[in-house]
Amino acid sequence: MAAEAKPQNLIEVDDRSPMDVLPYWARATNPIVRRHLGLYWRTLPPEFEPIFYVCGFWTLALLAGIIFPFVTDLATTVIVVSVLVVPVGMIFYLRALCSIAANSAAAMADEIRNNTMQLLMSTPMSLEQIFLGKVASAIWRKMDDLILIVQGAAIFGPPLIIMHYAGLFPLRESGPVTYILIIIMSFTALIRLVLEPLMFGMVGVGIGAFVPFRAIAMTSSVAWVVFYFLLINMLQQLNLQYLTAALDGARDATELAIQAANMRLAAALGITIGIELLLPVLLPYALIRLVSGLLARQLRES
Repeated sequence: MAAEAKPQNLIEVDDRSPMDVLPYWARATNPIVRRHLGLYWRTLPPEFEPIFYVCGFWTLALLAGIIFPFVTDLATTVIVVSVLVVPVGMIFYLRALCSIAANSAAAMADEIRNNTMQLLMSTPMSLEQIFLGKVASAIWRKMDDLILIVQGAAIFGPPLIIMHYAGLFPLRESGPVTYILIIIMSFTALIRLVLEPLMFGMVGVGIGAFVPFRAIAMTSSVAWVVFYFLLINMLQQLNLQYLTAALDGARDATELAIQAANMRLAAALGITIGIELLLPVLLPYALIRLVSGLLARQLRES
């Protein structure tokens, strides 16, 4: 009997649920996450495809601007809207972070107070995944707000970044380095919007584990959010003043002092890269790993 002919030109369809794309600890269907969600378990998973398209548009526009500067000029016509939208988005973002930190602390404080942490430790999930599950439950409560904030940052953030760096390094005079710096800074801003909620949630979990009083744990977690942003903004403002002074010194330096002025400018640029590109990414990641590791070791030894 002849073998049955296989259908040709079939299109493979990805029928996975959007939830399956996420790590298991981050899924709303994870029992550890769902027990804290209540009605929020109905929240739809985030759609990342529109964000990728917007990021691709800005990347292509900035790369094209290296050769054709007018492309960047046209793309930045939305800068007036950005000046109005981004500050409002920052207010909602800060509000969402405070909520995530407070809810994470409350969830962990409840586990410690009710003596149910040992029961969770008997599940197949590791302690790190349990902690991240607590954070995920708090993030799911603000998922709709966070997705709108990320989309707004992807659309309206690059014009403000262009305005910021173009004021220091004129685009038509500085060459491709400034364009590449703007692209990297735009992606860094989006990465921060992913890492910072995780960081504040993890710090909240750590505070809730050691401060089993729910109200005190929530207040302390919110205070940490405020302190972090004050610290980061203060460092950025101090660095901006130092960088501006270094640029002015390099422009006005005499021939005898030009070498020292260039060295000062190079140091200022290095500090700028560290504070605006590396610190906002490395610090949240390091704190997530540090708090998770210390808390896991403490619970194993107790």
